[in-house]
Formats: sequence, C-alpha cells, structure tokens
Amino acid sequence: MKSLNFFSFYNKISEFLSTEKRLLIAISGGMDSMTLLHLCLGLRPNHKLFGVHVNHGLRSKSNSEQKFIERLFKNYNVPLFVKKINTHFHQKESLEMWARRVRYNAFSEVKRELNCDYVMTAHHANDSVETIIMRLDDGCGIEGLRGIPKSNGVFIRPLLTFKKSAIKDYIHKNKIDFIIDETNKDTSIKRNFVREKILKPWEEQSENLIDRFINLSNKATNSINYMDILISSISNDIKTSSDKYIIPDNLTKFLLPSQFVRLIKELLNETQVSWRRHRWESLIKWKHSATTGSIYNINKYWTILRDRKHFILNNSITMPVDIEIQKEGVYSFNDSYLSMYKTDRMDKNNDPMLEVIDWNSVSKKDLKLRRWKKGDRFKPLGMKNYKKVSDFLIDKKIDRFSKDNQLVLTADNEIIWVCGQRISEMVKITNKTSNFMKLILSHSYYKW
Repeated sequence: MKSLNFFSFYNKISEFLSTEKRLLIAISGGMDSMTLLHLCLGLRPNHKLFGVHVNHGLRSKSNSEQKFIERLFKNYNVPLFVKKINTHFHQKESLEMWARRVRYNAFSEVKRELNCDYVMTAHHANDSVETIIMRLDDGCGIEGLRGIPKSNGVFIRPLLTFKKSAIKDYIHKNKIDFIIDETNKDTSIKRNFVREKILKPWEEQSENLIDRFINLSNKATNSINYMDILISSISNDIKTSSDKYIIPDNLTKFLLPSQFVRLIKELLNETQVSWRRHRWESLIKWKHSATTGSIYNINKYWTILRDRKHFILNNSITMPVDIEIQKEGVYSFNDSYLSMYKTDRMDKNNDPMLEVIDWNSVSKKDLKLRRWKKGDRFKPLGMKNYKKVSDFLIDKKIDRFSKDNQLVLTADNEIIWVCGQRISEMVKITNKTSNFMKLILSHSYYKW
C-alpha cells in the first residue's frame, strides 16, 4: 500500500506549485477532506491557504458541523468561507446531483472572489474506482474506465492515487478529528451501494483490487489521450461556420466506427464526457445505414446530416429561456446557471460572466432572464443613449450562433444586462451605492 505522508503528498501536488499559489481547500469535515487540510498545512508559508465549506442545510447536524469546521480553521489560522445554500433542488434532478452542482458553483464563486489559483478536493483512489464501477453499470465504453481525473481545469485532486485505507491510517496516526456523515451508509444512493455492498467486500477478498483498477484506469487514459491527439489533428481539417461543421468523406473513410464517434465528440467539445453505450451504438448504426438526406439527432442541440459527399454537423435548435428571478440564489436553465448573491464590496474583475450591480436600482422590480429578441434596446454602460441589442452585438462582432443564443436580464422589462457583454447604465455602481448584487452566468462543469 502506498504510504500517505507529507512527502508523498507533496510529490503528487508539486507539479502545480512551481511558484507561490493561492489554494482553496474544499472542506466537508469528513475524514478525506480533514486529511487534505492537515497535509496542506505543511505548504505554508510558501503558499496561501483558504477553505470553503458548503452548508447544504439538508441534515439536522449541518449547522453544528459548520461550527466544528469554523473552530478548526480558526485554530489553524486559515481563512474559511462558508456558503449556506437556500435554493431548493428541482425534482427533475436527484438530490445528490443538485448538491454536487450547487457545491461546485460555490467553490467556483469563492475561487473567483479570492483570486485563488486552484480548488483542491479530497477525492481518493477508492472514489475513482467507485466511479468506474458505476460507469460500467451504465454501459460505458473505454472512456468510462478513466475514472476521476487528477485535474480538471482549476480543480485538482492531490489524494487521487492514495487508497482510503491510507487516509484512515493517516487520520489515526495524526489523531485528527473528523465528522461522520451517517447518510454515507444509505445504500439507496447508488454510490453508497457500490461502496458498501460491492467494493468493500470485494476489496476484502482481493488485497490489490484498487491498484489493479487504477492501473486499468491509467491504461485507458493513455489510450484515449493518444486517440484524442489523432482525432484532434483530423478535426483541424474540418470546415466550420458559426453553427455547423462540414466533415468530408475523405477524412472519415479510413476511420473505424468508434473513431468516427470520437471525432463527433471532439467537434462537440465532449472528449471529457463519457457517453453511454447506447449513444455510441446508435450513432454508429445510423452512420452505417445513412443515405443522402438522412438526419440523426445527437442530442437536443445537435443534429448530423448525411449529404452526398460529406456529413454536416449542425446546431440548429435554440432552446427557449424565460425565467422569473425572485431573490438571490441559483437558477438553472438548460446546461447553464444564473447565480445572484449579495456582496458588501465592488470587486474589479475581467470575467465577462461576472458583474456587480447597484441592487437598490432593481430590488423592487420584476426580474427575468430570457433570450434577446428583435427590437430589444438598452442603454449600455458608459453611453447616454439607447442602442438596439442587435446593433450592439454586431459592433461586438458576436458570431451568429452566439448571437442567436444571447441572454438578457431584465427589470420590469428594461434590459439591465446583456449577459456576458455589458450591463446597463441604470444599474451601474456609483458613490451612492449601498447595496451590491453579484451576477454570475456559468455553464455546466463539466465543462466546468
């Protein structure tokens, strides 16, 4: 078993720490995150540490657990930022998926607020194996065997190569207190079932089980990375417009059916997304039998057309957005989210998806998020007169597809934000502003 100590931990994280970094530690209070926190203390003073805890408010012990974490961080002299979630989850998604989504939204928000370089989570080798088993149950292909990646953008997982048993040994050796979440024993939740009913008994029968799974995961990752390099080079030769890709037959005739699917995933920017088996097989079957004029719906956004000498991948569906905004919180639509949070300061930033407005100017008005429409006008920040949104987007040289999907936030039907582009004069911060509201438009993490 790979021993877990500060030196083995630092060996895994050092590639991210070539210069002084600001590190945000995601902390639940459980055994895994408490181990991560304790190890990270050894990174001071060369690096700045911060903590973020999300209180979902789902259990009776949530507030007492928050206080435990607050006392701990105060003792360690590490700044802690707590996010209490008040948004109710939608019935269309599971409680686990809702909790994960709002948790990662909170992590990303605090990272931006503190200008941190990375968010560290405490995923370990057993977590990755659980993920692989669940993906196998879903009928995944080789992509599903990769497990959890050690990094995903700004999210890094320095404990990923260590087993749960190594974490337990570290906890006991260093006498670290931690929180026990009783819901982890609820085997009606799929991950808990895999952990308690499949992986633990299996690991007792096979001492090297986790190592063998991780070895398999590494081989799958290497194979897919090599394949992605080849597919990416092919995709560079594909003609594109604002909302379509034209794939000539001479680029695809030498591809295996599974490689053709990988090319489609590359063009859709879904190389890191695991497709279930039926999605692979149905697209392969369609390609094999498609005649000129045949159309296949890949998902709710994308279709593919078989033409005489090429395939045409087309994004022609504009999903409607019309959301009433009632108060601060997180609002989901399609694969994106609008977050609204009160803040006590005006932060300068270069993120076009994040704005701070004068809340008093709109607090008593009806807010709505929708797509822009013909005839829309607004008064762009810095301008005295109104301007048509269509002209504004043309001046900004927004491509056709992005233009068709442009969102606006309105207050009593007056546009206050052309989302991701510019706010209106009517909500700008002045020296009289006393209440600030932060607006964040974010997309699905998995791209996130």
